[in-house]
Amino acid sequence: MNEQKTETFEEKMNRLDEIVQALEKDDVPLEKSLELYKQGIELSRECERILKDAELKVETLNKDTDNEE
Repeated sequence: MNEQKTETFEEKMNRLDEIVQALEKDDVPLEKSLELYKQGIELSRECERILKDAELKVETLNKDTDNEE
């Protein structure tokens, strides 16, 4: 069985930080840099989506709370 573990937002951010640190080094070959850059862009988009979803949930909760008062 091939089970995929879903990374948390924090894990994604930590991985993104690792990628940034690796890209800041001068000794990373071009092909590896491009691969890391692509992974970083994908992680950045995933994190942005997670944050937008969380923001919508908070807005919904706030509206529900306002309606109850």
